[in-house]
Parts: sequence; structure tokens; C-alpha cells
Amino acid sequence: MARSEWNQRALRLWVVSLVLILQPSSVGGWNRRQVNAEKIKTLVADLKKRLDISAEISIAVVPRNNLLASVEPARHRKESFVISLDAKCLAMLDDEDLPAVVAHELGHVWIFTHHPYLHTEELANSIAYRLVSMAALDRVYEKVRLLKIPPANLQASAQERGIN
Repeated sequence: MARSEWNQRALRLWVVSLVLILQPSSVGGWNRRQVNAEKIKTLVADLKKRLDISAEISIAVVPRNNLLASVEPARHRKESFVISLDAKCLAMLDDEDLPAVVAHELGHVWIFTHHPYLHTEELANSIAYRLVSMAALDRVYEKVRLLKIPPANLQASAQERGIN
């Protein structure tokens, strides 16, 4: 075997080894996002039934959402809504967090379909409490605080507990 052929084989082995070593850490977040995105579809279907929401709801995982999770009416589709989720945030949510996030966003959908002019975080949380516990929502708000989201979005939780 010629020296240059051996160097090429050694280089290929080194590159493959490096990819195998780095792959789990770099792909871990992406895998969690994918798994969570699939779970969210199931959660949305289940929770919207429990809130008696008939509107069509789609999910969009976006590279950046300053609110981390938000909902808005779908353009050009009456009675349809889009829940937008920040990809980085989605990767950090666990199985206990996902229902709380979805329940809160469905709270906004419920408001859109029942009282479209009364949107507050407090009201969305009060709807979410029909589906998840206060502790579940508080846990999500703690993660939101870690990501340094503007305080205005965190006021609902504090007001509901009489802290503010």
C-alpha cells in the first residue's frame, strides 16, 4: 500500500470517527424538536376536542419566535389558526411542558373563537387551566424566564397567583 493511499484511508477514518463522536450532541436538539413537533400534533388534536374547538389548527416550527410560542389566525383561511413555535424552545421542552404550552396557545384560540377582543395572557392561562395544572404552566414560565423573554409576557402568571 502506497503512503498516499494510507494517508487517504487514515484521513477518511478520522473524519468518520469525528462525525460519529459529534453526531449525538449536535443532532440531539434536532431530534427532540422533531419528536416534540410530532407529539404536539397529537396534543393539539386531543386538547382542542376537550375545549370543544372546531377550528383547524396547524403547527409551524420556526427558527426564531420572539414569544417562543404564539398563535394567530391563518391568512386566507377562515376559522383556521397557526401555532408558531420557536425551534430552540421546542428542543428544550419535555413531556410535562408540551401539554402546558399547547394548552396555553389553545387558550388563545378559544379566545379568538369566543371573545376575539379580550386577549390577555391571564385569560389564555385561565382557559389552559381547564387542561393542565398551574404547576405545569409555572414550570414552563420558569423555562421562559431562563430564555430572558420580555417581562410583559410573564406578568399573567404572577398576577394570577396574586404576586403582582
